[in-house]
Formats: sequence, C-alpha cells, structure tokens
Amino acid sequence: MKTVVITGASSGIGLACVEASLNKGHNVIATARNQHDLTMLSDMGVRAVALELQDESSVKHAAEEILKISNNQIDALFNNAGYGLQVAMEDTTWQALTDQHRINVIGPIQLTNHLLPALSPGSKLLFNGSILGIITTAFRGPYCMSKHALEAAVDAYRIELEPNNIGVHLIQPGPIEASFRSNALAALKQTLNGRKTRLNYSNHLTRLENTTLTKGTLPASSVADIYVGIVEGTHSNTRYLVTNTAKSAALLKRILGNRFHYIARKSEVVTVSDK
Repeated sequence: MKTVVITGASSGIGLACVEASLNKGHNVIATARNQHDLTMLSDMGVRAVALELQDESSVKHAAEEILKISNNQIDALFNNAGYGLQVAMEDTTWQALTDQHRINVIGPIQLTNHLLPALSPGSKLLFNGSILGIITTAFRGPYCMSKHALEAAVDAYRIELEPNNIGVHLIQPGPIEASFRSNALAALKQTLNGRKTRLNYSNHLTRLENTTLTKGTLPASSVADIYVGIVEGTHSNTRYLVTNTAKSAALLKRILGNRFHYIARKSEVVTVSDK
C-alpha cells in the first residue's frame, strides 16, 4: 500500500486528490489548517495533520508528525496548499507579499526538506504550480511571482534528486472549479483595506465576485487524475498543463515570447481611478 502526503486537502484540488487516493487504496496523510477540516478528513479515513505553511514551527511540527505516522516511508508528497494574492504590484504590502511567498514557496520547500529522508528511490515529489508560473497578467503579480519561483524550485529539486531516483513533477492548472476565487477576493480586500489606489479595481473585483465559471474551467478531478497517474507511475512527464486554456496560453507564450505582453494586456484591461 502506497503512503501519500497531500497538503491543502480541505477543498478543491487537494480534496479531490485525497478522494482519488482513497479510491486507489492509498494510505493517505493530509493536511489542513482548521479543526473543522481536520475532522472532516479524519471522518474520511485520512490521517489528518494540522499545518500552517507561513509558520515555521507549524511546518516543523507537522513534518515530525507525518514522519511518525508514515514510519519514515513516504511514496508520494504532493505540495498542493497555497493561495493567490490578486493585487497590483504597487498596492501590495510587505506583509501580504511575505505571506504569499511563505505559503506558496518557502513553506512547501521547508516541509519538503523535512520529509525528504522518508522519500526512497522510486518515490514521487509533486508540486501544484499554475499556468501563472509561465505567464503573467495584471493584478496577479504577487501570485505569479510565487508560481514562477516554484517553477525554479521544482527544476532544482529534479536535478538534485535525480541521483536518488526520486521523480519530481509539476502540475500547472488553468481555471479549475475550487474556492480559489473567493479566497483571492478575501486576500485582496484585506490587503487594500478600503484605501485609495491609483488603479481602478472595479472590473477585477467584479471578476472575483462573479460565481459563474470561466470558460474552459474543469473540475478539480481533472487535476486529481494527473496526480494519481504520477503516483501510480502511469504518468512520467515532468510537467502537466491542465485545461485547454492553460495549454493554449503556454503555447502562445512560447511562440510569441515578449510579444505575449499584448495578449496579457487585453486579458484584463488596466485603467486609472478617477481623481
């Protein structure tokens, strides 16, 4: 029986991967932040572990608990947890930018480093990236920064873990059915906190508040299918773009290079607030 660790398992992609692993008979260890979600995961038959990625002591404590539960033997670690700070670069704060990188980059890397001794040859190390680790659009700069950084981290891990025969994989979703948009809206409102800005956020706020699914959006199970394939060894690619939107954007970026700027500029028009 394979032992897998999945972070950010309370909803969306993480929860879908938990369900997919349980269906495969995996021994699942999953993390979440609050007690309600931990109880839900436990009720599903999962070994639930509390984890707050922006807290170094929480990361260390969670890693110790995971190593104990797994008897120092992990077949797959999926660093899925994260969130998106969707704010203009000029409006982000020191704390908001720090939190974004702690949760999306630094925390997952430190958790991985704590758990690496439990990954033996043939084990899989997975990260949940984004198409926004390849392209950049307006009002998503901090999030794009974190996902671009994750791209580099994954490449470094792949080179450095190759002698140990540990597979390193990056999943790069486009629009997925999840609570991502509502979480991004909450983070944006907290960052702006009612203050005046040079740029007009009305259109961006409307997009985040709109519950209608973006064209080309796929269910979280589409990512879970890739995840299971990697864990089971039927998917061997180093990177997997998920959704046609992500595949098209990546292709255009590769073909157009810097000229992709003109497409990104049209995807969300930036205007200046009325004085």
